[in-house]
This record gives sequence, structure tokens and C-alpha cells, in this order.
Amino acid sequence: MYKFFRPNSLIDETEAVCRRRTFFKVAITFLLVYMIGSMLASMVMTAPMMTYIMTDPEITDLMTSDLSVQEYNDKLTEALTRIYANLPDWMNAISLYTTVATIAVVIFYCTRLEKRRLYTLGFRLKGAVLEYLSGIVIGAVLFSAVYGIDLLSGEITFSGFNKDVSIGALLLFFFGFIIQGASEEILLRGYFFVSTASCGNVPVALFVSSGLFAMMHAGNTGVSILAVFNIFLFGVFAALYFLRRGSIWGICAIHSIWNFAQGNIFGCRVSGMEFSSSLFGTSANGGIWSGGAFGPEGGLGTTVVLSIAILIVTFMKNKTHEGFYIRKVSEARSNFY
Repeated sequence: MYKFFRPNSLIDETEAVCRRRTFFKVAITFLLVYMIGSMLASMVMTAPMMTYIMTDPEITDLMTSDLSVQEYNDKLTEALTRIYANLPDWMNAISLYTTVATIAVVIFYCTRLEKRRLYTLGFRLKGAVLEYLSGIVIGAVLFSAVYGIDLLSGEITFSGFNKDVSIGALLLFFFGFIIQGASEEILLRGYFFVSTASCGNVPVALFVSSGLFAMMHAGNTGVSILAVFNIFLFGVFAALYFLRRGSIWGICAIHSIWNFAQGNIFGCRVSGMEFSSSLFGTSANGGIWSGGAFGPEGGLGTTVVLSIAILIVTFMKNKTHEGFYIRKVSEARSNFY
């Protein structure tokens, strides 16, 4: 089994630089980093969200009503529930951009406090463009395969070109998903997976990081056991792909384009989120293949495609990178061990 989970140079260097750390310490630190990043993102989102809520006619009427406290609270709860369930696309797009806070917190912590190079997070400059472009192609192919299976199942219907689509909205979501996809990959693969793997057990790091990734989506609209399992499978695929390539760029692109193609090209729900701005239209009839309210990620089509993708990437070899910090890592090992 070791040959399938052999550490790459990112993990080796992190292990040497960060000394001996327990898995528990890594996990607690990760939760703190994640919470700080999420809190900063929420703070950025507060201003546009409050502006949108306060301009809602029902909220405006409530502010000047003479209802009792109980009636006021009930009406307010109903109004807020409706608002949050029907956020406009521009609000959803803003939420994607706020995830840059997570990227900033992860990079600050790893480079300033752990004294790690950006290299250990997968930020390799050499070949970065080719890695990213390859990831775009792979992400598009993977989700197109899922969509094709769902079409064959008869549980979704392709509605054709959306004449009312805005190119500006598509570009807004495209760049938003580039940031959002990168934030999750940098957080869970570049940081958490590498950190836990540096504790000495790559398979455990792979499954724990994938399980955590799945749990982060467990509260989404329309979630099911199959949906959580599929998110877990994507985490396994992402960790293996990252392990093999030794670069964060490729898996960031795969993740981002998977989401963008799903929501803004084919018009499907993305992990329970629905967008009106899409190049094509798709109507779902529900069922085990299409994923119901969660979207294709909650269906068997995704299970099949990701299982095949995991099988393929499992038998790939880790890419060997030149310029690894051999001298400094050797010094670190002699000093720390």
C-alpha cells in the first residue's frame, strides 16, 4: 500500500520544517485557522447582506409596524427565511469572492507562524500555467461526464441555450468560482492534508481531510447520505491528484471549473445552491441519478465518474520536482531529530 501513498516533496519538507507535531495539534490549529477565515469572510459579507435585507419591502414595513413583540419576531423570522432562501445571483457571487479571506489566513499562518515556504502549499511557479490549464480541461471533462450520465438516466432534461444570460454575470461567477475553488483546495489539500500527512501517515491524512471536506457540506440544502459520500469521493480524488502532481494549481482549476460548469454552464444546482445565470438550461425530475435538490453531486452519476477518476489517479506516479529544498531539509532533520 505504501507505493500508492508515498509522500511527495511538499510533505517531506513540511515534516522537516515543522518538527514533530501530533495529529491532535494539527487538527486543533486547523479548526482555528478555518474559523478565523470563515469569520473574516462573514464580516466582509455583512455590509452587502444588511443592505439587501433592509431594502426588502416586507422588512421595511415591519420597521414601521405596531405589531406585538411576538408577532414582530414571527414576521421577521418568516421574512429572513424567505430572503436567505431566495438570494439574488449577485449576492451569491459576492459570497464566492469573500472566500479570499480563507486563502489569506492560510497563507499568513503557514508562512509567518509555521515558517513554511509557499512551495509546501503547492504553489510551484514552474509549470503553473500548464497545470492550471490541464485542470480546467479535466474539470470540464469530469463534470460533462456526470451530466451525460444524468441525461441518459432520463432524470434531467436539457433545455437548450439561455437567451437571457448575461455575459457579465457569467464572468462574475467564473472568477468567483476560481477564488472559491482555490480557497477550499488551499485550505484542505495544500494546508490540512500536507500538515496531517507530515505527521507520518499519508492514507490517514487523505481520508481525514476528505471526511472533513464532506462534513463542511453536510448542512447544505437537499443534502443526503449519497451527497455526503460523493463529496467525500471528490476529496479523495483531490488529495490523490494533489499528491501525484505536487502542485496546487491543477486541483484548484478542477474544483473551480467543476463548480462553474455545473452551475453556470449547464444550469444545475451546486451543492444545493441554485443560480439563474447559466449558459444552458437544465430541468431536473429528481431521483437517485440527478441528485434531487442537492444537484448532480448528490447523484449516482457523480459516484460513477469520481470512482473511475480515483481509480485512474491511484495508479499514477508522484511527479518528481527539481529544486526541492534538499539541503535545508537535511539540516532541519539533523537539528530536529
